[in-house]
Amino acid sequence: MSYLYSSGESLRNTAESLLLMGVKVGHVAVYKRIHKYLTLMEKYVGKLKIKVGNVRRADELYVKIKGNMKYVYAHCIVYCIMDDDTRFWIAKQVADSKNTEDIRPLLRKRKENADKKSQTFITDGDPNFHEAYLKKY
Repeated sequence: MSYLYSSGESLRNTAESLLLMGVKVGHVAVYKRIHKYLTLMEKYVGKLKIKVGNVRRADELYVKIKGNMKYVYAHCIVYCIMDDDTRFWIAKQVADSKNTEDIRPLLRKRKENADKKSQTFITDGDPNFHEAYLKKY
């Protein structure tokens, strides 16, 4: 179920796909199960120290809203930091606006979650990342 949803399917399409496999559930049940699973996983993963390389990438994300890919800048920003070697998500954060103060907690999470400090930090060139990085360190 999580695989279908995380691969880009909507909750309703995930429920329809499950129906084809003989499992009759509604989209709300799919949502509740995914939410429960992700909450359990987040508790477990939150305790792990991630073994990563020396290069990190950070950027804002696009999300699917009502079937359309949208840049979330209008409502909120989803930031993530990923290890360049393993493509493992080190930290994520949802922010209300795109300013330096919103990025600094993300950098703290990155430090808490990774087993070592990165030697290289790659961004899309947005000065907010650079300013937050300089203020944090």
